[in-house]
Amino acid sequence: MSKHSRLVLVFTSAFVFASFGVRAQQAGQENQENKEVPPPSNWKPAGEITPPAPTAGAEEKNDVPSPMFQYGQFKLDAHGRVQVMAGLVGDDAHSSNGDELSRDGFRVRRARLGVSGQIADSWKYEIELDLIDEDSGGNALMDAAITWRPCDHAWIKAGAGKLPFSRMLMVSSGDMQLVARAPWVGVEAATGTAMLDPGRQVGVTVGGKVSMFDYSAGVYNGSPGFSVGDLNDGLMYVVRLGTGMGEMGNSEADLERGGLRWRFGLDGYINQAPASEIRAAGADLGLKWQGASFYAEALWAKSTPATRPESIDSSLDESERWGMAAQAGYVLPFSFADIELACRFSIMDDNVHIDNEGDLWELAAGVNAYFYSGRVKVMLDYLLKEEMHGSALSNNAVLAMLQLRF
Repeated sequence: MSKHSRLVLVFTSAFVFASFGVRAQQAGQENQENKEVPPPSNWKPAGEITPPAPTAGAEEKNDVPSPMFQYGQFKLDAHGRVQVMAGLVGDDAHSSNGDELSRDGFRVRRARLGVSGQIADSWKYEIELDLIDEDSGGNALMDAAITWRPCDHAWIKAGAGKLPFSRMLMVSSGDMQLVARAPWVGVEAATGTAMLDPGRQVGVTVGGKVSMFDYSAGVYNGSPGFSVGDLNDGLMYVVRLGTGMGEMGNSEADLERGGLRWRFGLDGYINQAPASEIRAAGADLGLKWQGASFYAEALWAKSTPATRPESIDSSLDESERWGMAAQAGYVLPFSFADIELACRFSIMDDNVHIDNEGDLWELAAGVNAYFYSGRVKVMLDYLLKEEMHGSALSNNAVLAMLQLRF
């Protein structure tokens, strides 16, 4: 039996035992809650017994109150998530190439903690920290923004956070169907080349929704770092337009198992960096129906030097890349838990002017189990990677992740 076959067997067994363990705990709690208490010996019926309202039952008892704290118009909610990963990877896998792990072992993938709420009906705030950020040693600020909503069709947000660019990047890591995003996200994070994934930025965003159309546009520093200000002469401009039918929700999985809902978006940005100008564009489509979900996305970006000698061939100092992904999932209707099957095919070229190991495709397949209304999620993925040029690398992976969120 090969190494990966043994590892798949080990992780599959762990996934099954963890799922049944959580289910057994749920069943024990349900039996305890459903145990009937005998009436007092002197009790006599006094007419028809009215059943309690639905909101007085177990569902309300299991829900986390929202807001957690309220005083007048002021509201505060705390949220967080912990993701613990275990994995088995090929001999050539390395985090410097964008892989999730460099060796077989464990990793605390994320530990996020934040607060959000409002200080008045039209003024909202959000703050989130990553307690294990690898670059700054912990307590790294991820989001810090204030939003003003003057009317139902428009809002203005100022501060640091995600950009209105790329559906895949806009989805929270706690709501993904697979352990990792498409390969170009890991590659750019490892190499520091923010093109298809421009990262979080400080700036101002204006957005809103009118009928079935939504819009977002913003201006940002275009450089990393939140507190030092803009160190470049230029700025970054982003725009996104979308349309659709129905509410897609936050999660990629169709846990609601509702009717047909769909969303289509177009976005792009221009970043006037000091050494080069980066232009990017993307298109994405999302569908949900009766537990099934489908997503498709295409991204393109090009970096052009601000100045170059006339004798230099433009293809030598330009960087142009693209990536495409198609993803599907289905939630199986089990009573004890929501079990989801998911898969994704991704393909990318990190530089169209060079044929190397950065030209690759990836096939990811996984199974997820959701417990306690999705607050506990167990994930098991297999990633198959194939380099189209250059050296053939042994970087396939089996990844398991346990997530707890509130």
